[in-house]
Amino acid sequence: MDWITFISLALAVLSTVIAVYQWAVINESNKTKRELQYLLAGVNNAALQKQMAWQNQINTLDKFESRQDWDTGRLYLRERDDFAELAQLATALEGVIDTDNSAIESMMDRAISMVEKNNKLQSHGLKNPTNVANKTDVEGGKESPV
Repeated sequence: MDWITFISLALAVLSTVIAVYQWAVINESNKTKRELQYLLAGVNNAALQKQMAWQNQINTLDKFESRQDWDTGRLYLRERDDFAELAQLATALEGVIDTDNSAIESMMDRAISMVEKNNKLQSHGLKNPTNVANKTDVEGGKESPV
């Protein structure tokens, strides 16, 4: 084997190693982006839950009659709006990372799928003859209220 063949073989091996290294770096970068997206999606989800919790608190407030009632109401509204802003910010940041793939949308689709599967399981459970709710009352022939 002459030196030129050896050098070109060595360069070919070196360029293959560099290509594999670059692929690994790009692959890890994509994983990190996805992890960051899901982290922001989690922040978005938590902020939306807190927003709903504050709205529930607002719904339980009595009619605003005194200055203190109005101050309390404004405080609750401000907290609800702050969490709405946080959710929107997380959505915007998550969208900037990868405009083609949304972790928030993926999590919502997954949540819908889980609810649908849960509903399906519950409907099958109601058809189960060993289920207490499906047993009939021997005396009246009616379903048991349990």
